[in-house]
Amino acid sequence: MLVLGCHSTMVAGFPKEYARLGLAVFDGNLGVRFFFVISGFLITWLLLTEEAEFKSISLKNFYVRRTLRIWPVYFCYVLLLGIFQIFGIAAQHESAWRGLLTFTRNFYDAKVGLPGDIYSAHCWSLSIEEQFYVVWPLAFYFLSTRWRVAFLILTILSSTAFKIIYATGFYSRYAVLFFQNYSTFLYTDCLAWGCLAAILFFTQRQKLERLFQQNGAIIFPVAISAVLAPAMIDFGKGIQAVGFVVLLLHSICESGAKFYRFLNLKWMAQVGVLSYSIYIWQEAVQVLWPKWLGAIWFAWIPATLAIAWASYQFLEKPLFAMRAKFRKPRAKIPAPITSVFGKV
Repeated sequence: MLVLGCHSTMVAGFPKEYARLGLAVFDGNLGVRFFFVISGFLITWLLLTEEAEFKSISLKNFYVRRTLRIWPVYFCYVLLLGIFQIFGIAAQHESAWRGLLTFTRNFYDAKVGLPGDIYSAHCWSLSIEEQFYVVWPLAFYFLSTRWRVAFLILTILSSTAFKIIYATGFYSRYAVLFFQNYSTFLYTDCLAWGCLAAILFFTQRQKLERLFQQNGAIIFPVAISAVLAPAMIDFGKGIQAVGFVVLLLHSICESGAKFYRFLNLKWMAQVGVLSYSIYIWQEAVQVLWPKWLGAIWFAWIPATLAIAWASYQFLEKPLFAMRAKFRKPRAKIPAPITSVFGKV
């Protein structure tokens, strides 16, 4: 929702005098970082529940499930970009194609880019997700709980150090490709915080529930303040991830609290179910939205939702049964998580 609000300011017909206000209210990058936290939490939770039941995890099953979840919709979109290029609608530069086909779109050389590359610009975040899916399950598989925690803390510290170097500009010109706005190393702390939250919730659930029950009224505003406090420098954004982790755990432990009741509304859950298809297709709808519809520019959002619904029905949903065969176990996630974030 934050991303859609942010991208609305770029749609043909949006009142330019309100663009700055729109970008201030709808921080799309913040929304993506929150998604990374949620992703780290859910993936780690599934790994932990599988390990608890079977004393081990199946890497093969994990990667098959992720492939069936991510690739069909993604490569349909990549195919669409190829059709665009064939018919001269928008050409992707070689750098963009290389990133799209190898899930490294976040390491993109903007200096040689083409205007049509904007159609695939949003795939930077999915590239980071795919890289995360490769590294973290392997580390989880080979490390004990103690070393997993150490690995995640080291990841957070490394990401923070990387952000400091990025913010100060103290890096070689040969390393520019790795020190850019969408470099993986600027976002791994968000994923790691989500992973740590899952481990904490899995091992200390009762203590967390008591903590939030007794101190929720104090914890909530403090966490909100950490999220809303403006990041004066880039590495300060990590504080927002910490605030969001607290809100995430609080919303699970006390899903009925007045702060979080709206997360369990049916329409909110439906947005969660459609969120992946919304993410994939919204960029093309935003860029292609015709100028002659400028007076109703906001209609691009229901148009995106309609396309996402069709994508979910005909590309995602048919593969649920196949994915279920590779789920060991069919992990039971606490009801609040399921209702808030939809199918995992």
